Amino acid sequence: MSSIDFYGHLASQPCRAVQLFMKANNIPFNFHLIDLTKGEQTKEDFQKVNPMGKVPAIKDGDFCLAEGIAIVQYLAAKYSTPDHWYPKDAAAKARVNEYLNWHHSNTRGGATGVFFNAVILHQIRKQPRNEAAIKEAKGKLTVALDLFENYFVKDRLFIGGSEICIADLFAVCEFTQLDQIGIDVGKNRANVKAWKDRVSAQLGAHFVEAHEVIINFAKSANFAPEPFE
Repeated sequence: MSSIDFYGHLASQPCRAVQLFMKANNIPFNFHLIDLTKGEQTKEDFQKVNPMGKVPAIKDGDFCLAEGIAIVQYLAAKYSTPDHWYPKDAAAKARVNEYLNWHHSNTRGGATGVFFNAVILHQIRKQPRNEAAIKEAKGKLTVALDLFENYFVKDRLFIGGSEICIADLFAVCEFTQLDQIGIDVGKNRANVKAWKDRVSAQLGAHFVEAHEVIINFAKSANFAPEPFE
């Protein structure tokens, strides 16, 4: 099979999830950096791949696809990846889909809301700190983490059960983003901490590689820690 053309920026959580999936499954790809800091996502050439002007996106021959979860589901089917990633069994697949459908408005809504308002807008773009927006995002994050602790990984090693699945990739990338501003999502949440450690250990060197960009960026920018309980 020919290589997938993968368009992204590894400061983006969904881009990291897509790369982690391809690396873990030895899916060949060519990485095309779309520099979000330079607005390259708005350029005409990229918008031919994704008219929505967002990363991640892929091009497989003449077929273009956007949205991280859709991309990973497509790749799992095309490359017949091991069943634990995205099961064929109806109930097992529904368990993974349950989280994925909940993810964007909850885990991602809370985690990205905190990071975007406290870091992107305030620390990088130097806009006045919007305490109301940050408080709202932290509230959403707290609710999401409590449900994650008491439901999604309460009695499971991974979100889908006993083995890692695509849902774990999207969740862990959101939570690792918060590490860069001193928010430990596993603090006082033993199940979340054990799950997060388990996922990163399972992914090994691929996990480290995928997060190098955001870790180095955070160090160079000297992000201020954000209080969170």
